[in-house]
Amino acid sequence: MFIMISYDIVDDRKRLKLMKLLKNYGTRVQKSVFECNFSAEIYKKLKVRVEEIIDRRKDRVRYYRLCGDCQDKVEICGWGEVTEDEEFLVI
Repeated sequence: MFIMISYDIVDDRKRLKLMKLLKNYGTRVQKSVFECNFSAEIYKKLKVRVEEIIDRRKDRVRYYRLCGDCQDKVEICGWGEVTEDEEFLVI
């Protein structure tokens, strides 16, 4: 599943902690936006970890799930490219 995650975190320490967490799951495409490819199970686990970091009364995290057709329609103006799964071989 391809997901774009954006966030607006008030506290600097929490924002840094969330950014470091998301770097383990996806590619940072803007200061507070990540593109991620992962399974539904990992997505659920990530959301739990995000909830442990943020203050729901002050902070905001948005998850945009994009289907394959929608992912193919992403347009970028300027430098950069849409995140794709890395190819790997399990032996």
